[in-house]
Amino acid sequence: MARSIDEIRKLYPYSDNCFAMEKTIGKIINEKSFYAIKMNSGELSVLDKRLTELNDFFAKKNCEMVLGNKKIEEVLEISKKYGEIDKIRIETQSIAERNKRIFIGVGIVLAGAGIILITNKK
Repeated sequence: MARSIDEIRKLYPYSDNCFAMEKTIGKIINEKSFYAIKMNSGELSVLDKRLTELNDFFAKKNCEMVLGNKKIEEVLEISKKYGEIDKIRIETQSIAERNKRIFIGVGIVLAGAGIILITNKK
């Protein structure tokens, strides 16, 4: 026997918190797939009705925008963290490259000076 819409509403209530609403909608979708496998059409229709109600409420509260902004904030925070890490890594590599070039340059100058001194003594 299928549950009534009032029972489903108690199990899956409205919430002003968009993150809680997203979780509730996800739970209903999971339960719908469970009853779809069991081929319980009565339960599916009640869950479908509640899912529609929750999706409408979700859209009315503009939760997609709220969740999208939160995701953007998280991505910016991660990119900032990795940007700082990359800056440190690149600066360290640049210093090592610079020092290597200086040593090679000094070696070439000394070799050139040595060759010039050797050829002038003859």
